[in-house]
Amino acid sequence: METYCCSNGIDRISSLPVDILHNVLSNLCIFDVIHMTVLSKRWKYICTTIPYFRFDSNFSDSDPHFEEFKEFIDTFLISHKTINLVRFILSCSNMFETTDILRFIEATTRRNVEQLVLWFSPCEPFELPHCLVTCESLQVLKLNLCGYILKLPNHNHLGGFRQLKSLHLCNVELLDGHLTSCFFSECLLLEKLELCDCNLQHINLLYIALKSLLYLTFDEGNYYDNCEIKISCPALKFLTYKSPMPKDIVINNLFSIEYVNINFNDYDRNCDDDFGEKTEILVHNMIKEIGLYKEACLPPICFNKLKSLKLKLGVDEDCMQVMIRLLKYSPNLEVLKLWCDEMHDPEESIVCLDSHLKSIQLIGFKDEENEIELVRFFLKNARVLEKFRIVWAGYALKSEEASKKVLNIPTTSSQVLWTIHDAKLKRWSDNWLGNC
Repeated sequence: METYCCSNGIDRISSLPVDILHNVLSNLCIFDVIHMTVLSKRWKYICTTIPYFRFDSNFSDSDPHFEEFKEFIDTFLISHKTINLVRFILSCSNMFETTDILRFIEATTRRNVEQLVLWFSPCEPFELPHCLVTCESLQVLKLNLCGYILKLPNHNHLGGFRQLKSLHLCNVELLDGHLTSCFFSECLLLEKLELCDCNLQHINLLYIALKSLLYLTFDEGNYYDNCEIKISCPALKFLTYKSPMPKDIVINNLFSIEYVNINFNDYDRNCDDDFGEKTEILVHNMIKEIGLYKEACLPPICFNKLKSLKLKLGVDEDCMQVMIRLLKYSPNLEVLKLWCDEMHDPEESIVCLDSHLKSIQLIGFKDEENEIELVRFFLKNARVLEKFRIVWAGYALKSEEASKKVLNIPTTSSQVLWTIHDAKLKRWSDNWLGNC
């Protein structure tokens, strides 16, 4: 690393406050940080007091430097001058034995770690150690077990994670629905829960009931077929479900919701004759449980705080009616992103279309007549619309004629900015480790 000097020879970077320099170095691998100790005594002090550790290595246990690397971690955790750890990241695949991982975890908890990120392959069921569960300082836990079983402590002996605010479980297998539900409920301050590519095939019911939860994400799960998911989180603001269809979804107490993204991504089942019908039933059940299908004599629940909504629905009339109900009871909705194909004019006024909906995205456009009708529906009814974005399906041929046909549809709103795009593949982010 070259230090920056101005014309009078002053090293401005090295003279920055220690906490700022620690933050600058926080995302570097610890080896890179150590290499910087040779720059000066000032840098040696900075690097040996940094409260951030990132051990990200591709060594194998047959590598001649492996034992040296393992000893380095132990020595650094024990002899490091910093009392408290803000963040500890270990990404090591199957490098270490479970006993090594447990030793590292114990060392970090003794140092009052606040954010712990572990990505390893235990090659056997991994049980959360007692020292981690009872760690009073831990606020963020991200765990990737490369597909292996995560054994949770018995809820009668839990009583931990008192400060945990964010929990991300990725590529783990959970076996006991009751124990998992109790585990979540014990995290009394939990605000963010993410389940990514988790195996729930042995769980019949997953019940998530947390008064503090604000963000809930199901992403890229592969084995949800036999699992019923029940959610009761009155403070929940952001709900994202981008996973295969579960056996059932029941949602209660969704009074504070602001953002919803539901996508049943059963790509290998989309051609099944009953897939669309099952999707419709599940969506109907979800809407029913959160209040859109109350008896006529009772006032419906309105999502007054909901401003952004993503939906992927079937092409039949029933699913479109579900979407109309969502629009009707989301009076302040401003952004709508759709994966759907058909629409008919509503029988009565929809508040968000009259006064709030400003941005619409239609994803997977194929220039089919029912899609043109969908566009025509929104342009006719969305009176304050400002942006309409159309993204072509990846396998569809973009047509200038189709674009002109869409652009010539009359609009009720006086100012609509059109954008029509080709499909673009998303790049997988490498921020899973460092983004706490």
